[in-house]
Amino acid sequence: MRSNLYSYYAQVIFICFIVINHLIEIYLAKRQLATLRAHAGKVPDAFEKAITFEEHNKAITYGSARLRLSIIHLIWDAALLFYWFPFRGAQRLYASMPDAGNHREVLFLLSFTMIQTLLSLPWSLFSTFVLEEKFGFNKTTPKLFFTDRLKGMGLGLVIGVPLLYAIIGIYNGLGTYWWLLSFILITAFQFGLLWLYPTYIAPLFNKFKELESLELKSEIEKLVDHAGFQSKGVYVMDASKRSSHGNAYFTGFGKNKRVVFFDTLLKDLENKEVLAILAHELGHLKLKHIPKSLVASLVISFLGFWLMGSLSQEEWFYHGNFIKFMSPAILLLIFMQVLPIYSFWTTPFSSWISRRREFEADAYAASQVDSKYLISGLIKLYQHNASPVVTDKVYSTFYHSHPPALERIKRLESLKR
Repeated sequence: MRSNLYSYYAQVIFICFIVINHLIEIYLAKRQLATLRAHAGKVPDAFEKAITFEEHNKAITYGSARLRLSIIHLIWDAALLFYWFPFRGAQRLYASMPDAGNHREVLFLLSFTMIQTLLSLPWSLFSTFVLEEKFGFNKTTPKLFFTDRLKGMGLGLVIGVPLLYAIIGIYNGLGTYWWLLSFILITAFQFGLLWLYPTYIAPLFNKFKELESLELKSEIEKLVDHAGFQSKGVYVMDASKRSSHGNAYFTGFGKNKRVVFFDTLLKDLENKEVLAILAHELGHLKLKHIPKSLVASLVISFLGFWLMGSLSQEEWFYHGNFIKFMSPAILLLIFMQVLPIYSFWTTPFSSWISRRREFEADAYAASQVDSKYLISGLIKLYQHNASPVVTDKVYSTFYHSHPPALERIKRLESLKR
């Protein structure tokens, strides 16, 4: 009786969260749309000398188009969640699998993933070949688009299938503390991927070559050395074969770090602006933002596995998510698909932490290079990526991992003074 009551309450809460979350996300997107429309007629005073009206208008139009697409996508996502859980699509899919022990569990998860991938394909196609193409960002050919996805699927099978068999085997064979060994396995696997990614995985999708400009390379190495870090080199990635958006990042783990620039970024920015952007990224390392994020991720992962272990034998939990079967694959599916519904409410907090760290990294960059170059570099990134320099405060508070453009530039101006 109590189990049935718990199941009923869990089902009601689940449905309420799906509806409320998606309504809030649609509301926030419409707030941002309204803000963009309100500023469409004029470049903000703080940017009128750096950004032309044509560039500002393109950013507003592009941002608005992406938001309208996201609203439709949110409705689609909500419909899918309802199908898989309240309408019991996941339960029917599991029931259709052949009863073959661990093979059934893995086949179910692979089937679910394949269906989700196929259902998301039209959105990716539209985003790449219609929306991005319309605004001049897409450089991907249909052949490259599908080759990327086939490579990703193949890599996922090679890596994911043995991992799934291992976790399910641990679940069935270890008993009460299966979740602890699974957590250790996943953690070791993630650190292994961090180590292997720059050398073995990333080259499957992009070409990397060492930076040719000896002058810029020398300045970069000085900046990296001054920050107290070692890197395996400075590389340029052929991002332009897929998109004209620009970026830069550190990749790798431990002594296997690499500095990677998009070729589009180097084309758009002057050397001093490139150094300023790099100094910002170094700031994240120097201030230990990445280790802090890794520790937080490990804590969250540990709590997630502990919670899975605690709920794995609770019948009401499975019924509360509209599935009558109790199995390791169903448990993993629920945590992968349903948990984000509840963790959605932590988004403003994680966004706030991220924005604070961006300010700290900016301050570090300003201590290493003249902040005017970081300002001009950021403005060029806004221009070339068609990123709006105006934003709704509530939308930004909820979602943005980086500070709003005006707020960020003003902070850098004060550091320059």
